Amino acid sequence: MIQTRKLKPEYKSLLLEIAELGDKAYSNGLILGLGWGEDGNNTTLDEYEIMDASGNFLYLTLSETRDYLQDLIEYLG
Repeated sequence: MIQTRKLKPEYKSLLLEIAELGDKAYSNGLILGLGWGEDGNNTTLDEYEIMDASGNFLYLTLSETRDYLQDLIEYLG
């Protein structure tokens, strides 16, 4: 679930899009999990962590994450 109380406004729509794509990729077995980074003040950072289907971690910016998930679903989903 996305916490919006300290979410930078520019990230809100991007994180919602990533959440939808991530759910689709996860339900199709394309990834094992994903999540975003927060600093000590619970402010969302411009980074995302994805565990691929092989258990490898990918560390990407938010825009890279969206593009990666879109491509993954398009080509493998």
